[in-house]
Amino acid sequence: MKRPGIARWLRWTEVALAIVGVSLLGGALEAVVNARVYQARQGRALAHLEQSAAAPTWGLDSPRATPSGDPPAPTAGADPLLLGRLEIPRIGVSAIVREGDDEETLAVAVGHVPGTARPGERGNMALAGHRDSFFRDLRHIQVGDVVHVRAPGRGYDYRVESTEVVGAGETRVLDPTEDAVLTLVTCFPFEFVGHAPNRFIVRASLSPP
Repeated sequence: MKRPGIARWLRWTEVALAIVGVSLLGGALEAVVNARVYQARQGRALAHLEQSAAAPTWGLDSPRATPSGDPPAPTAGADPLLLGRLEIPRIGVSAIVREGDDEETLAVAVGHVPGTARPGERGNMALAGHRDSFFRDLRHIQVGDVVHVRAPGRGYDYRVESTEVVGAGETRVLDPTEDAVLTLVTCFPFEFVGHAPNRFIVRASLSPP
């Protein structure tokens, strides 16, 4: 290939790579914006639901508290799959929790794994999140850390008992339990590029009210 041809080919390659780069960057920015918009909107909806309830109660054995004794009235803009909020104060984690563990859910929220216990139920409640978004700071979690799970009119405090790394196909961490426990699941290693081969697991137990 002659020099002018090589130079022309290089220029077209640069242009093509620039277009691909801009496209990928635009997609990433769109995903971040969508997640932040969802979190803000559902955060406001959750706050409204909490305000419509009486003083929040804590623990599994306390009845849901609302002025009339009925569930809170539907809130405009609230996602029907909204479950509550997960908070880990020491490491700065705070995210809306949505029912489901599909990609659509995990792109905008922490997902509740279907088939596991829900807030207020005894058993193993499993929540999943991406390692590069809502669960990025799980790498800093320690045994003894407090995890809050808030739902309209109810709140649950868990204390971290253990962490472990398991294979991507390991499902025993989702097995039902007799006691009320919380299992957080994200991909591992945290810095891995592409589909990570393992899962980072945090196990916490419900604290007495």
